[in-house]
Amino acid sequence: MKKKLHHPLRVLVTLLSVMIFISCKKEEGTAKISEAYHPDAPITIENVLPDSMVIRTKVVIKGSNFGNDKSLVRVYFVDDEKPRKATIVGLDNETIYCLAPKQNNGVNKIMVKIENDSATATKTIFYTVSQSISNIVGLTGVAGSIDGSLADGRIQRTFGVAALGSDQVMSFEMLSNAVRYISMNDNKIYTVQTGFAAGQPAINGARTAIYAIQNTSPHKVICYKKENLWAPGILAAGIYRPNGSVVAGPIVAAALDNTEQWLYFRDKAGVFGRLEIANPANVQILSETCGPAGSADYNYLAYSAVDDCFYFTVQNIHSIYRVQKDGTNVQLYSGSSQGSVDGPRLEAKFNSPAGIAVDGEGNILVMDTNNHTVRKISHNSGYVSRVAGVTGTSGFSNGDPLASALSFPYCISADERDNYFLGESWGVTIRKLAIE
Repeated sequence: MKKKLHHPLRVLVTLLSVMIFISCKKEEGTAKISEAYHPDAPITIENVLPDSMVIRTKVVIKGSNFGNDKSLVRVYFVDDEKPRKATIVGLDNETIYCLAPKQNNGVNKIMVKIENDSATATKTIFYTVSQSISNIVGLTGVAGSIDGSLADGRIQRTFGVAALGSDQVMSFEMLSNAVRYISMNDNKIYTVQTGFAAGQPAINGARTAIYAIQNTSPHKVICYKKENLWAPGILAAGIYRPNGSVVAGPIVAAALDNTEQWLYFRDKAGVFGRLEIANPANVQILSETCGPAGSADYNYLAYSAVDDCFYFTVQNIHSIYRVQKDGTNVQLYSGSSQGSVDGPRLEAKFNSPAGIAVDGEGNILVMDTNNHTVRKISHNSGYVSRVAGVTGTSGFSNGDPLASALSFPYCISADERDNYFLGESWGVTIRKLAIE
């Protein structure tokens, strides 16, 4: 057997490769040590690119002493309300790569924080909030119960809407006793249920279950589950008090709190209570007089995870109220009299507010029905402003929300990205208010 010979050139190349690899590893180790954050040295920000952006814009921050440990670094975009944390994609000692978070419109600043040290860029950035209104299904003023494509589909007056995520929606057409399923991705609308009249349903955080309460007594409760393709199932034959009598007043909205163990309701007379989902026979009346009794039927309810309480509208009193989860401490939260006035929440005016939703930051969006607008109550400042629709103008137009025309918007639901689906009553359409 011949002994295998190694070619001298091959040996030389191998030795050089090993030497280069060892050298690179040494340099790499040295670089890691040299690039570590130094607590005794200042953090500096020299430049930010680009200087104008929208949500999820890729942002590059140039400077020094950022270190190489991403877990230690925090980047905040500071607007006129508060700092908002960015997602860091990568960094080295002189560069941070991140994605711009959702912010308020305007001139904002960038702050880098590492442990107990921080630096704010002298260069400001301009952030633009991208917003639009578009039609999902229905033709303004043309009511119908037509299934099929979204272009051909027609709906009746909608008093409840549930955003299921991924541009899917359930529409509760209370006056026509129907529930409809809508998918933008599949371009279809079909009827899920007939013979059941309900307003605004409650949806769990995972968006896998919806609970709706029949508008009239005895208030049958229906559950729709994703695993069952949203087919209806009876949770309770009615909502009965501990003494066996029914809750008598009309109920237009249901809501879940953070535990998702109870289904909350408030009827037209102001009776506020809850039903245990795991044991529907267990109904607790938390207050017989939760706020003023309204003469109008369409009083809506929504839970705020930020404040751990409920907010509700009383339509004919043109106001929004706040109540604790146990039914105590009912307070007027916003509204003073009928009208349409922006400003501090207790000085603002609404005209028959109906549907209500609370976003992830605690801001409240109100369907100001007879003003044909959507209003926002800022959680931080308490200021009420118009975010969609033209005050006093009923109609149909899409595009810029503040220039778009709505027709008696009644109900609202937010999806997982804080986009809003709006159900119009007399307008018989469902619209999407996309923010960002």
